[in-house]
Amino acid sequence: MTAVSCRSMQDVVKFAIDREEKARDFYKNCAENTQNKGIREFFREMQIEEEKHRELLADMDLSNEKPFYEYLEPGTVQNLKLSDFMVDVKFSPEINYQDALAMAMKKEEKAHAFYEAWKGRCASEKSEKLFSFLADEELKHKRRLEEIYDSEILQQD
Repeated sequence: MTAVSCRSMQDVVKFAIDREEKARDFYKNCAENTQNKGIREFFREMQIEEEKHRELLADMDLSNEKPFYEYLEPGTVQNLKLSDFMVDVKFSPEINYQDALAMAMKKEEKAHAFYEAWKGRCASEKSEKLFSFLADEELKHKRRLEEIYDSEILQQD
């Protein structure tokens, strides 16, 4: 894994782009290798979400007079914490929907924790706001997955 360099915002953004590309490629690989058409579509949707993050980061104008982070809206996303009670699931071509959701929730949970941990490690307000924004974005993904899991798995009769 590449280490974060806090020397410049370009370094921080490049590192974040690399993380998002790895997440995108993970979901792409899952989509390409699963046997179930519906689960393949689920992984493609996750791949698209990670690509949106990569594009957002790649399109940031770090030279703009108005600081880029003023455009980022930090959110207040409620964490349902369903994934806190789940074990890590490894991908297999035969993965079922419940396990695919659990695997994705754990992955988003770890991404959120990663960005949260990096918020205070770089000594600039810009990098802290960027990591905070990215942590919120990962939490939004996790929350959406938890809602799906709750309604489609836990609420089944």
